[in-house]
Amino acid sequence: MERKDFETWLDNISVTFLSLTDLQKNETLDHLISLSGAVQLRHLSNNLETLLKRDFLKLLPLELSFYLLKWLDPQTLLTCCLVSKQWNKVISACTEVWQTACKNLGWQIDDSVQDALHWKKVYLKAILRMKQLEDHEAFETSSLIGHSARVYALYYKDGLLCTGSDDLSAKLWDVSTGQCVYGIQTHTCAAVKFDEQKLVTGSFDNTVACWEWSSGARTQHFRGHTGAGGLPFFKVRILKYFYHKIAS
Repeated sequence: MERKDFETWLDNISVTFLSLTDLQKNETLDHLISLSGAVQLRHLSNNLETLLKRDFLKLLPLELSFYLLKWLDPQTLLTCCLVSKQWNKVISACTEVWQTACKNLGWQIDDSVQDALHWKKVYLKAILRMKQLEDHEAFETSSLIGHSARVYALYYKDGLLCTGSDDLSAKLWDVSTGQCVYGIQTHTCAAVKFDEQKLVTGSFDNTVACWEWSSGARTQHFRGHTGAGGLPFFKVRILKYFYHKIAS
């Protein structure tokens, strides 16, 4: 068939095909496929793959893409980010998606921060930390060796840890190095609090005392409690009062 005659025939067939119902179109295609050889089937397969595999995130308006992404869970979204650079760019730019993911983890959201990438990073860090907690890898552990009896009182501040023990001593440790900065003889410590110069202790002997780190001397001694039962209130309220009074 000549080219011109073929084009005329194809136009007529196309007009007729478009006038058919969906069922009739399907039957026509089935019949044509049954008449096709290997070359035609291979051609059909290659072109169908191109037609069917459309990048919807690339073709859709950004607002509509964001709306669709809100229906996916964060783990699916992270998987989708691996599909292509374009998908990763679109998904990472959806602020609402990552803010919602952070909220679902219990994060306090600052709505003034509209940087989607920021919230995605926050979410990824939170997921990593949760996994580390589950695998017991979130924290490093080390032992501070120095007391010879039970350690009952602890207080941490600015990288320093104070410990009070039943061995009648209190120690101040540099947490980063594990070294003992100060060690002084005290009474039994139920509660401790400190600054760079002083240590305040509440004891099971129902007294409060103030000590100097440098000399180990007891500079003040407060009596008044009549039993250990008052220690929870004493620790939270009274000791805090004496500490601030002495420190000032």
